[in-house]
Amino acid sequence: MRGIVFAICIAAAWQPTAAHAQTLYKCAAKSGNSYQQSPCPGTARTLATIDVAPEPPPTATQLAQRARKAEQDRAESAFLSHLAGTDQPPAIYRTTRARTSSSRLPRRSTASGCALAKATRKAALQAVGLDRTYDLLRRLDEEVARACNRP
Repeated sequence: MRGIVFAICIAAAWQPTAAHAQTLYKCAAKSGNSYQQSPCPGTARTLATIDVAPEPPPTATQLAQRARKAEQDRAESAFLSHLAGTDQPPAIYRTTRARTSSSRLPRRSTASGCALAKATRKAALQAVGLDRTYDLLRRLDEEVARACNRP
């Protein structure tokens, strides 16, 4: 019987255990209360001592869950950024005025010129995203008005 108890005690002693518990000291000083790992200095008073065990390292399952959650968060962030229009770098745009306002170019029919001006405006606004300015909007609207024969 003694041999069995002794064998169990030896086996229990050889099993790897988590980190050893540590003592946490709550100290009161003139500057305020503090928590520390070493005993309170002579100028401070010990209010409490707490025995704490460190958190065990995460298991493989927990690490996999964290990785999946991080990937899901990245995907959600990218989706929301795309919806807000902030996923594109600021575009440097050229005005369409220089290309379409020249009187030397042959005039297209009003219907196709109007549709082209509207498509150009839409493409420019998509390229610029949220970095659009009042001047850009005004110029694009003037191009559409001119192409569609509006005053």
